Amino acid sequence: MNGWMIVLLVIALIYWVLRSGFKRLKAAKRRGDIISYQAGSAAYNWALALAHPMAYHAMQGGFASDLDGATESLAKQLRPMVLHHVGLRTDLNDTQVRQQLPDALRQRWFMLDLQRLQRHDNARAAMAFACARVTFFVRSARLLGWLDDATQWQVLMLNAQRTQQCFDSWQAFGQAYAQGRAQWTATGRSDVLGTVFTPEDVAQWVTQPQHPWHAMRWDLPLVSDAPPATTPATA
Repeated sequence: MNGWMIVLLVIALIYWVLRSGFKRLKAAKRRGDIISYQAGSAAYNWALALAHPMAYHAMQGGFASDLDGATESLAKQLRPMVLHHVGLRTDLNDTQVRQQLPDALRQRWFMLDLQRLQRHDNARAAMAFACARVTFFVRSARLLGWLDDATQWQVLMLNAQRTQQCFDSWQAFGQAYAQGRAQWTATGRSDVLGTVFTPEDVAQWVTQPQHPWHAMRWDLPLVSDAPPATTPATA
């Protein structure tokens, strides 16, 4: 075997290794493995993991890594849902949303989805579902360019701290989340971006080494690294 043949074989081997590695990384991002959580700190990753699996069903690896903005089709899907969730009119333009959304979130984030409980709703399950949806829609608002980083993390970290105080493990939170979504949709309330999962699914996820609900410790100290959010001055 001559030297050129050896060089070609080495190049082919390197290409195969790199290609296989990229394919595995892409598959891991689609699944939402822990490797896809790169939001800037362990606390930020933890806060975003509350929306799992809804987030990775909707937008896969773009949820907890660097945000480059939503594609046109994803933005069209997310826009009315985010506005409806926070109680803003869906006919507002982007400038109007950026002006109104920060204050609306600061005033309402802790009651979103909880002000519409029905008589037979389990309050613990409703809380888990609400915490997950706050995470998803606040992160989506940032993806759409409606929130700055400071406001996003201010709300997300408050929501994460609330969740950590209400539940004692990823399994307890996940099972309540599954129950909360089931009771939400059972009475005709819509959760278009959600995905069906069961307490049995949760029990499996928390044993999988690459799943964020196994890899992240529940009692992680949650300290925000973001500067305090400021409210723009009005004329």
